[in-house]
Amino acid sequence: MAEQKKTYSRVGTARALVLLAAGLAVGGAALFCLFTFILANRIALPTIAFGALVLVSAILAVVLAIRARSLRAVVGLGCGTLLAGVVVGLAVMLLLISRFTGNPT
Repeated sequence: MAEQKKTYSRVGTARALVLLAAGLAVGGAALFCLFTFILANRIALPTIAFGALVLVSAILAVVLAIRARSLRAVVGLGCGTLLAGVVVGLAVMLLLISRFTGNPT
């Protein structure tokens, strides 16, 4: 039997990796919300804000990665949007935590 050489699309592989990263980010945010709920017996507003921002950025990253035509666009738009969403989510969560637990005097 003759072996056939298989070709793989680099753009398709990059899209799959963006989808995987988005799934892991949403799963991590959901576990963080669950962990906060278990420890505090309630879900705090900062945790909800973080989870919502990560979810929105993951959905946006997947949509942008699917619509992108080149490898650079898939990686730049998909991973960049996901990374920016997680960083902004962490910043908003820390800002809200500092507002709620600030110095009472």
